[in-house]
Amino acid sequence: MMVKNPGWPVRAAYGVAGIVVFVLLWKAAGVFRWVNPGTLPDPFALPDALAQEWTSGRLLPAVGSSLIHYFWGLALGTLSGIAVGLAAATIRRFDLFQAYLARVLRPIPPLAWVVFAIAWFKVSHAGAAFVIAIGVFWVNYFATYSAVRNIDPRFYELARSFGQGSYWRRAVSITLPAIAPGTLAGVRTGIGQAWMTLIAAELLGVPGMGQEMNAAAGVGAYEAVVVYMLAISLVYAICDLGYAWLEKKVLSWRP
Repeated sequence: MMVKNPGWPVRAAYGVAGIVVFVLLWKAAGVFRWVNPGTLPDPFALPDALAQEWTSGRLLPAVGSSLIHYFWGLALGTLSGIAVGLAAATIRRFDLFQAYLARVLRPIPPLAWVVFAIAWFKVSHAGAAFVIAIGVFWVNYFATYSAVRNIDPRFYELARSFGQGSYWRRAVSITLPAIAPGTLAGVRTGIGQAWMTLIAAELLGVPGMGQEMNAAAGVGAYEAVVVYMLAISLVYAICDLGYAWLEKKVLSWRP
């Protein structure tokens, strides 16, 4: 028996109800001291904190600075991850060549590279983008690699029977169209991964939302910390919605 999907008014009502319950629990945690006093900001004080960050001129420059190394790191990690994953999955000798190297490097978290990012790039957007790119690289590498390996081999046999036997012809006619859904899903995951890595990457001291959060936490201004957390959430939501629209256009051929 199929369950009918509720309309948008019902979904919106449930969504708003969930947020209201969350805020009430948040407020109750402070009132009843479920956490250490002074460590949990009052949710109803956030509008004033937002106004202060806005009028002080800190919020928008921090967002803009974060976006610089975010997009550079996202672009570099995405393109290199897709390229290496595609090559590893389609070129047998290259796959054998890089297999052990991937196993050695994959478990190393992006934050472990912060030391080298500082040594190589100093405190700069390039260093933060480097750390972000590493995290995004592995997401796209494995998404692309798995997508290629899941292609039905019979498609390649059919391509050869129609004279599409060369590597590049198979790539254009079979591989790239077949892996598009899986690869694009990996790119979308990488968009979120980049935001999760960005704040940690800004521990380098690069100006951005992460640095502002760290500075606010240092003086106990936890309301400001939450303001920047919500700013990150908002910017990510905009990026994700924009990419979802683009993905739908690119994959419009799917049933």
